Amino acid sequence: MKDLSIPSALQPLVAGYDFEPVTLGDSSACVFRLRQNAESRLFLKCGPINSGLKEEADRLKWLSGRVRVPSVIAFVAEEDREFLLTEALIGRDGTEAGRENPEAVVVGLARELRVWHLQPVAGCPFDQGLAVQIQRARTRVHNGLVDEGDFDEERRGRSAMELLEELDRDRPETGDQVLTHGDPCVPNVIFNGTACVGFIDCGRAGVADRYQDIALAARSINRNLGGKWVQPFFEHYGLLKVEAHKLAFYRLLDEFF
Repeated sequence: MKDLSIPSALQPLVAGYDFEPVTLGDSSACVFRLRQNAESRLFLKCGPINSGLKEEADRLKWLSGRVRVPSVIAFVAEEDREFLLTEALIGRDGTEAGRENPEAVVVGLARELRVWHLQPVAGCPFDQGLAVQIQRARTRVHNGLVDEGDFDEERRGRSAMELLEELDRDRPETGDQVLTHGDPCVPNVIFNGTACVGFIDCGRAGVADRYQDIALAARSINRNLGGKWVQPFFEHYGLLKVEAHKLAFYRLLDEFF
């Protein structure tokens, strides 16, 4: 692709593919779908050094064989850029699949999260617990990295520092620690027909309270599929009692990332 300078180490791996920019989602990286014979085969992400692609590559490698995620083909850091090349999960994202069958997306997302949350966490090197995440949030605020213009509607017009104070004040008790995806929104779950085939965008995966996933999944279902599907999501996940304060807190926490 003429607008993208491909590192020499990656060139043999992507030769013969057609590049298609992917604009769906909130990733700070540039994402390209690589097609061959009109079929999606690979995905290439690129961004500045320390943009998080190394962390995503490390997580995908650790997650492989435990949950369904894309396989890493290569990670390359060259000068001021880094690149992550992965295999594609064959199918459509949940936003597209949900237009035809929202129930299948809700059921698939709920069940796939259960698979993640039932995985053993012993030995997982990725700590996404509250102490770690709040410290990262504080660092991002002090470094001016929080986009205040992208806050959810109910927090529009407020400052990142105000939200940080609220985060410290409303911090809940830590629940059971499970393997979480970190951002299981509807566009990040892939479907082949009505079957869920896995998650993409795993750069925030790690050990955390299950509400890290439940809160963001429920918010995304409301936005992408409609509010009537949120309760069925809780039911298919097996959540008998919803802790509303945790839903609110983890959505607040997400504003910093």
